[in-house]
Amino acid sequence: MRGHGRGAAHGEADALLAVATMACPMPPFPWSLAEIQSQLRAGELSPRQVLRASEEAIRTQEPRIRAWSWLGLSEARARARRSEAAAGSEGTSPLLGVPYAVKDIFDTAGSPTEWGTETQRGRVPDRDCDLVAKLNSLGAVLVGKTHTTAYAYYDPGPTRNPRDLGRTPGGSSSGSAAAVAAGMVPLAVGSQTQGSVLRPASFCGIAGFKPSYGLLPLGGVMRFAPTLDHAGLLAATAADLRVAWRALGFETGSDPSGVAVLDWPPGERVEPSMAAAFRAAAQSLAAAGLPLTFATRPAFFETLPAALRTVMAREAATEHGDRYRRFGRRIGAQLAALLEEGLEIGEERYRAARRVLLRCRDAFAEWAVRHPVVATPAAPGPAPRGLGSTGDPRCNAPFTALGAPAISIPLPTAPGGEPMGLQLAAAPGGDAGLLATAALCEALLARSG
Repeated sequence: MRGHGRGAAHGEADALLAVATMACPMPPFPWSLAEIQSQLRAGELSPRQVLRASEEAIRTQEPRIRAWSWLGLSEARARARRSEAAAGSEGTSPLLGVPYAVKDIFDTAGSPTEWGTETQRGRVPDRDCDLVAKLNSLGAVLVGKTHTTAYAYYDPGPTRNPRDLGRTPGGSSSGSAAAVAAGMVPLAVGSQTQGSVLRPASFCGIAGFKPSYGLLPLGGVMRFAPTLDHAGLLAATAADLRVAWRALGFETGSDPSGVAVLDWPPGERVEPSMAAAFRAAAQSLAAAGLPLTFATRPAFFETLPAALRTVMAREAATEHGDRYRRFGRRIGAQLAALLEEGLEIGEERYRAARRVLLRCRDAFAEWAVRHPVVATPAAPGPAPRGLGSTGDPRCNAPFTALGAPAISIPLPTAPGGEPMGLQLAAAPGGDAGLLATAALCEALLARSG
């Protein structure tokens, strides 16, 4: 064991990371991303077999989950068949033959991209967005498009939470999180402007990663608030997310870090079940030897929510104000209210809010030198009951506003308990260290359980 004040020897950390996939609960998809890669190379599995597992899960789970807005299984079979020749070769992409899903605000050539709204019904792009083009070039197999809330805001879509059909899956990456949680695909693409990757991940009991601002391309993706928009990834585990991140060409070799527990959001805004699960996880990590400290919430956190709201409302009105004038509340009642607010925000107030965000980002970078990775709840509690709300993004929104990488991993809960997530975040650019730390925490929590 190692003490709270010093990091583990690299050998111990490396050993834990090497078995992270085995130490964590079995992913709902039959194989982890690392297992798919190794078994394809060994000739023990073929891309078509992997896809058949996805198809079978869709056949059995989709009628009750409703994760998909469009399925392209014929096209997916053709892609899997084409990738078989390369499956046994050395040096192939870790994503070769991996079925994946894409949120329905990411353009896909020749298939519907309708933004979760009937006002865009029949919209079919003629080219793939940049991120889909990249994934396809790596041999990943696009299975289809997943439901989003209308225009990726709060007005819910039809998707249900695979862990409890009477609870929301979260939003706005509702279908992407549900498709992974139900074992229909091992990897999905989502987006986050406040908490739309990490919150659904927390509610559905999977891992969700929002990288540093600008690292994943947004060309060909519906814009909402460009200062805040991020693409993100969802998978069963942080170990899987590291595989995907490395396959996309990003560095993953950093050593894990100690963790600073941050009092955010203020305690009275966290439900008792989340507070208890979060506290127990922190105790388990400390007992397992993870260097753990407690950090005072920096003052600039208090100014972030109002500045984020101003920037988001104004930029959303710039992007979608004309659609509101044309369609009115058909675009969604909650989105309409935001756009009405944004249309009233003047240039001076908007620019002042942008300056606040920039100052906070600078302050966070300085503060994070002492606290490279921070831990908070990933949501105020478990997924709310009912399908009329997608939950509260207050836990995630500050890190989105800061352009910081953040990840949610499942917290240990009692048997039969509702899923909840542990959020870890780092300063912008700290993605590799954050993923390494998340995978280590994942392994330690599984070991302690």
